[in-house]
Amino acid sequence: MKFELKNHITKAVALALCSAFVTTAQAAPTAISGFGTTSATIDDAGYFSPSGALGLSFNGREFVNLGTFASNWSLYDSSGPVAVADSVTGTNPFSTISYSVGGGSVSVTTNLGSSGWSLLETVSIPASGHVAVQIQLTNNTGFDATDVQWSVGVDPDQGVPGGVGFGTTNVILGSGSAAAVQATSADGWSLTLANTTSAGAFDVAGYVDPFSCCSPVSPVTIFSALQAGSQGFSDSSINLGFNLGTVYAKSDLALGHSNTVTFGYEYIMAVPEPETYAMLLAGLGLIGFSARRRISA
Repeated sequence: MKFELKNHITKAVALALCSAFVTTAQAAPTAISGFGTTSATIDDAGYFSPSGALGLSFNGREFVNLGTFASNWSLYDSSGPVAVADSVTGTNPFSTISYSVGGGSVSVTTNLGSSGWSLLETVSIPASGHVAVQIQLTNNTGFDATDVQWSVGVDPDQGVPGGVGFGTTNVILGSGSAAAVQATSADGWSLTLANTTSAGAFDVAGYVDPFSCCSPVSPVTIFSALQAGSQGFSDSSINLGFNLGTVYAKSDLALGHSNTVTFGYEYIMAVPEPETYAMLLAGLGLIGFSARRRISA
């Protein structure tokens, strides 16, 4: 229990800390770590930070801060995009920010410009190789918001040490409550972006961008594509889309409706299985043997 308290933070404590640490929109990125294996650096826009050596790492392997560093999220409603945060362009839609760190997690509370929405994002490390994100959206617009959707994406550039390029084998593992998308490097290190929201709460879908490694993907695109299974080998972003339905106005609270919606997802990093290592070493051995034969010839 003592270890858990060190590496976790409850929602109530996160909210209390948020009120005590207030910064501008350009606060320094903040690193969190846990279990001696896992770390993440969070920018105050809520995405993985493009500055510094580490963005998302496990067992000494970096998973995003290589090649073109791409991490983003988007909020849409029936009228179109409400807010988009993009590490490539440095886009930060936040206006006022409360930013807190403690207990192995970081929390960002913000108002989304003049949109009337507010957001609480809490990023923590609940287990070795896991970086969890919880999003709480609150509708303060004064109107019911319909067709509310959220998307989140990252370019999995774990690469191969000494290798060239950042392609991964990309697979949609499931949809709905089991929605997850996985990217595996040529030497077997995998990054999975998985839904953690309660079963049946919302529509959730995974997506591999066939066009770009590094641009935000709208949730509208994700739900119109409805991909499944293997998406091949490419340098592509992996994404999740959340269809959140209607988020009511505060004036509807008396009718039993809520103006707040909460959902979550995890980045899960894994090392290759021993047999994968064996196959890789065998392949490298064959390459070396072939090279020696060509030199001898």
